[in-house]
Amino acid sequence: MNKFDELKRNRFIKKLRSNAIAITSNQIQIHSGYFKMDYLIGRINDIKPLGNIDLAIFKKYYNEIKFHPIGKERKLYNKEYLAKLDSKLKFIDEKYKDLLDEKCKEIIEIFKDIQDFC
Repeated sequence: MNKFDELKRNRFIKKLRSNAIAITSNQIQIHSGYFKMDYLIGRINDIKPLGNIDLAIFKKYYNEIKFHPIGKERKLYNKEYLAKLDSKLKFIDEKYKDLLDEKCKEIIEIFKDIQDFC
């Protein structure tokens, strides 16, 4: 990995940590936060995968929620249909919430010194 790739990767890791903080402190809507988490993990892995932490839980959760309307796209759906989707989404959220919260806390702790690398 060259110096440019290392800097780029570390910036993505900082964003990953910031997003984990935003999720755990309710500064960002949970689903938007985890969509962003999936994106950031993908960008990091494109450069060099993180070897010191298992982030597979984010992909599992993302794969279960990715077809649910999030944000502005919800306006395009019928209210009754949205209610059905929301009940499914609530079940998925409850299934993963504790695991995702713990993983976000782990990210925050593991990468707390990432600023020193950038």
